[in-house]
Amino acid sequence: MSTGHVEYASLNGTHIFKLIGEVRAHSCISLDKLLNKIEQQQNVVGAIVDLTQTTFIDSTVLGVLAKLGLKLKQVHHIQAVMLSTNPDITTLANSMGLGQVFVILNYCGDPSVCTLELTEEQHVTHSAMLNTVLDAHKTLMRLNENNQNMFEPLVKQLQKEQDCLNHDVQKQNA
Repeated sequence: MSTGHVEYASLNGTHIFKLIGEVRAHSCISLDKLLNKIEQQQNVVGAIVDLTQTTFIDSTVLGVLAKLGLKLKQVHHIQAVMLSTNPDITTLANSMGLGQVFVILNYCGDPSVCTLELTEEQHVTHSAMLNTVLDAHKTLMRLNENNQNMFEPLVKQLQKEQDCLNHDVQKQNA
């Protein structure tokens, strides 16, 4: 279980995501659903991802953030901003290619910014978690060749698992 969480706020079309503590894949389901809603909105003018209080971030979370950055660029023609004061987190984000889709700034931020914690999904199905993890890693693979080579075996394995789940569901429905 993760000891971290994601907080979110929105004001006049600017969306703020604050990742606090050790943020892992389990926190991504709510974030991924929120990103899908934001993608459909017309009045998006900016996005800030605040990693200044992040102590750990896994590759699934990085993949979901990459998806956010890519969608904002493609759909809304906006380059999102990422704030990070932890050199390890900044290096990890850059090594995964997030610098291609975010402007990464070393900035502490205003501690009085009001965000609300995204509640973790209660009864997350294995299939929903698998879809989020698979999609996040596919997104990371699209960012650069290094990621492609690093995550290809994992994505192939997750794809096999997803195919098996889909096959089992089809058998049950038949």
